[in-house]
Amino acid sequence: MDGKSLVARACLLGLAASFSSAAAADQAKPVKKESAARPSPESLVVDKWRGTWDIKATRRWPEPVTAVDYVETYEWVLDGQYLRSETSRKSDGGKSMSMVWFDINTKNYRFVIFDSNGIAVELPPPTWSESTQTMEWRGGLLSPVAYTGYATFTDPGTIRWKSLLKDWKGTVIVDIEGTSVRRK
Repeated sequence: MDGKSLVARACLLGLAASFSSAAAADQAKPVKKESAARPSPESLVVDKWRGTWDIKATRRWPEPVTAVDYVETYEWVLDGQYLRSETSRKSDGGKSMSMVWFDINTKNYRFVIFDSNGIAVELPPPTWSESTQTMEWRGGLLSPVAYTGYATFTDPGTIRWKSLLKDWKGTVIVDIEGTSVRRK
């Protein structure tokens, strides 16, 4: 081995040792438990989705108009920072996952959907209306796609919702609405 290789290998070993020391020190620290502090009002809004839901929807586009039934479960992950959902196999053959959270940096709710067809989309930042118990999404003018949608909690165990996604020319990509009923 030449001198440069030895120096490079020593540097890499030093880096590896420092990373493993830091990792060992992190592991020695107590695991952060749920905070005793009250949850923020925003996290309580996100928490409304937590649980398992039976979903009956009507997909109007793409055609043909189709009834779509599935089950979706939302649970907190990553130390309660994100609400992750996953669906069962839907009656139309699809499957999806999502992540929902309140971003403390941007002061916005965030909602990202991943579909088994390889589509991933972050919805525009929604607004929450406490008086109507409705989360509403409206896409911006400069976005390559236009998204509008809402999710209204008619009671703690029922959500009525609609999603409409269009491309930049106004052509409908997805048009679906439905009702989610919380499993007991």
